[in-house]
Amino acid sequence: MLGKIEFFETDDRPDIAADRARILTALLRQLQSSGRNAVVTPALGGTLGVCFDAEIAGDRRFLKTHLPDPAARASLAREADILVRLYDKAIVLDRFELPLADGTRRLCLLMPALTPLSGPMQPADAAAMARECSERLGDWRPGDLPALHHYLASAARALKTLSDRGLLDQASADEVSRLIGLLADRFADLSQALCHGDFGPKNIMLEGTVPRVIDWEDAFLGIAGYDYLYWLTFMENWPFLQTAAFGRTGLAPESERAILVLVVLLKSYLAVCSGAYLKHAVSPQARIAEILELR
Repeated sequence: MLGKIEFFETDDRPDIAADRARILTALLRQLQSSGRNAVVTPALGGTLGVCFDAEIAGDRRFLKTHLPDPAARASLAREADILVRLYDKAIVLDRFELPLADGTRRLCLLMPALTPLSGPMQPADAAAMARECSERLGDWRPGDLPALHHYLASAARALKTLSDRGLLDQASADEVSRLIGLLADRFADLSQALCHGDFGPKNIMLEGTVPRVIDWEDAFLGIAGYDYLYWLTFMENWPFLQTAAFGRTGLAPESERAILVLVVLLKSYLAVCSGAYLKHAVSPQARIAEILELR
């Protein structure tokens, strides 16, 4: 989520559609020059992804690259390292440099074509999957890993923006500020973990019948249990909030509430920065208030 926030906070943004078209031309040229019969089409999902569906020598594949800036390249390289750590060679089949016509190069990942889950995941299963990833990764950390304090800095900007625009009342803003301050104060004493950062239903997919957690470009050093609480904040999982928000992470309930508030605040801020909130049926005030009222 942090990468998306930073993207929409700036006015100097690349034209993703034009960039995708340049990369598509280069991909086809490179794949076909190796003598392989390849068909490549843009995959339009995701906010910032430059992704393609492909059929290469009769095999269905998925190709992923990055936007033209060093931070985006570093995020994709970090994602590749994490996926290899988790799944060996099952997901990252190849990584290669793609030369573009302007003389620049992009890192590309070649992956199998995964399929969505057949139905909604239950909270206990989501908590177990997040915990399994954390255990597999253990104390290993990729280079240049963002940390929770980057999220807290974004939260301060988010709180000011929502308050200044009248999207969050003063009482709610004061309580959100208190909870985020509590999280900052307690961070050093909480169990830290390599968090996914965007652990949601669309990022859990099947390789055959085996579930895999993909799209780790937003990974950061956070608090063990963050990913499960993040999963709860997706609208399709919202009904679970009343029964499954507390007691599944090993954290104190007030810390769990603070993480939920942080996530929903940042999601609301992202929607404001991108303009998407204008189409949302539920206002930032209503979403945040529901977290604050959880018991």
